[in-house]
Amino acid sequence: MLGIGVKRIIFSIYREDIDKHTSTSSYKRNQFKKYKEQIIGNHQAYAKLCGADYKLFTDVESSYDVIQFQKISMIKKLTQEYDEVLYLDFDVIINTHLSFFEHFDLNTICVYNIDTTIPDEVRGYRIKEDNWHPMDMYVKACCKNAMLLLDDINNSNLVINTGVIGVNKKSAQLIDFSKCYGVYHKAKEDNLYPIEMSSKWKPNNEIYLTYIIEKYNLPYTNIGLQWNFILDNTHRDVSAAAYFYHVVNKDFGIILNA
Repeated sequence: MLGIGVKRIIFSIYREDIDKHTSTSSYKRNQFKKYKEQIIGNHQAYAKLCGADYKLFTDVESSYDVIQFQKISMIKKLTQEYDEVLYLDFDVIINTHLSFFEHFDLNTICVYNIDTTIPDEVRGYRIKEDNWHPMDMYVKACCKNAMLLLDDINNSNLVINTGVIGVNKKSAQLIDFSKCYGVYHKAKEDNLYPIEMSSKWKPNNEIYLTYIIEKYNLPYTNIGLQWNFILDNTHRDVSAAAYFYHVVNKDFGIILNA
């Protein structure tokens, strides 16, 4: 049932003239333009189902990397007006009649924590390669772990994907990236990783969010693959069991034209 008296919002971010970035190729920009109205309709319908307001923010920074931090600030700001907030990357397509708000405890930070473990037989080979990219989830895991190791904290191969984030007033206040900046720069200079790896690190909201959750043992819920089903160049097959498709490859037609 809908939360009686609970004020909710689902929001996303879209900027048509975003700066060039690995994640903003010409193909991806054109796909967003082509399917923009269908995506908005999909999000609006889900917000109505959840008894939530819906807002698409377009007045945002032009830098892709800056937007990733800006969305976290917007989440926290919205909890000043709303009891519960669900953020969706604009490439997330809803495929369920279940309410995210009713399904998860938003007193915890609700996100998908991805296991980036690389098999032992290839880890040694890959870590010496000079073809890593800052957006690679394993690269992010290594950076986060380097930050944790500064305090001799046991690390993991988990990294949060921030394409879907659910919080309420209480859990949103736990997200404090000011605790990360100095640690990141220190880890960048003092770590056990080869230069082929550490040279690819850059400030990143997914690194920081995973770091503070593990460092401070913050309450969070791993929403799992079903609620953030990532489609990219490696995993292209859709699944009827997925509730939220996170269409990283921007092949929206596979779902929206089905």
